[in-house]
Amino acid sequence: MIKVEEYVDIKNYSTLKVGGQFRYFTVISSIDELPSLYAIAESDGKYKNIPIFVLGGGSNIVFSDGVLNVIALKIEIKGFEIINETPEYVDIKVSAGENWDNFVRKSVEMNLTGIEALSLIPGTVGASPVQNIGGYGSEVKDTIVEVEAFDIEKCEFYKILNKDCKFGYRDSIFKNEAKGRYIITSVTFRLNKSLPSIPKYPGVAKYFEDLEIINPTLSQIRDAIIYIRKEKLPDPNIIPNVGSFFKNPIVLNSIAERIKIDFPDAKFFSVDESHTKVPAGWLIENAGLKGKSFGNVTVYEKNALVLVNTSNATCEDIKKARNEIIKIVKDRFGIELEQEPEII
Repeated sequence: MIKVEEYVDIKNYSTLKVGGQFRYFTVISSIDELPSLYAIAESDGKYKNIPIFVLGGGSNIVFSDGVLNVIALKIEIKGFEIINETPEYVDIKVSAGENWDNFVRKSVEMNLTGIEALSLIPGTVGASPVQNIGGYGSEVKDTIVEVEAFDIEKCEFYKILNKDCKFGYRDSIFKNEAKGRYIITSVTFRLNKSLPSIPKYPGVAKYFEDLEIINPTLSQIRDAIIYIRKEKLPDPNIIPNVGSFFKNPIVLNSIAERIKIDFPDAKFFSVDESHTKVPAGWLIENAGLKGKSFGNVTVYEKNALVLVNTSNATCEDIKKARNEIIKIVKDRFGIELEQEPEII
């Protein structure tokens, strides 16, 4: 029997500890409950025309203040199954409610490569394709075979192949044209049996250079990523945050070259013949904003890419700080930052 609660506090489901209340809230622990939920929603006038909101780990969302007139679904569907194996790779189907980092840890224990650089990213497996999570030179899209989801419009289950997910930098079909249409129930990943290699990221390379390790094990690579992330990102259980708040902008080479006139030692990354990726954290820090307080919101002192809730911030506080940062960076460098988390 599906239990629907009313007026549930959002802050308990947000790593930023921001937000008002969900008008309705329910936990989904089995895919069999989804058709039943929609049958209730269609037949009960109380829920008629109220949008469904799928809640994962609440780690990449900024919730609005006041009452959100939605039916929030907390997806807690569990499962881990090897569905195919060859001498080169293993295909693993993982349910949407599984903790992402627990899955990464398990894959490393199985000596399978592909997602080790995505260690310690908060959230659930089901949220990983929506955002196309990434870090340290890796993106989850490179390991996803297919996504299984419940189609709200047709009340049917579908398999969506990687190519149809329209993955981009921190982007997918689930954030755009199919936003609100699908409830992801599982993701199938293809992980490799090949020897691990050091992620092509300066901080990771330096970590192993300092330790004089040339060919690290998969476990050592995961440990390195965890160490680096903990050094740069605050624990949301202690300091409320949603991790990286801004996307790394991709700009024309001419813009990056202009910046390098004043900052010749800046480390930018070539994307293609015409474009360069400029770290958003570098822009914010060199605009003089690292550690700066905006009332109840502060730019994290160890990583300018992170905004932290320092004193019962509201969604409006977050948006005000965001807008000021975007303006200051644009005035300084001519680059307009784009936020990474979604505001609901």
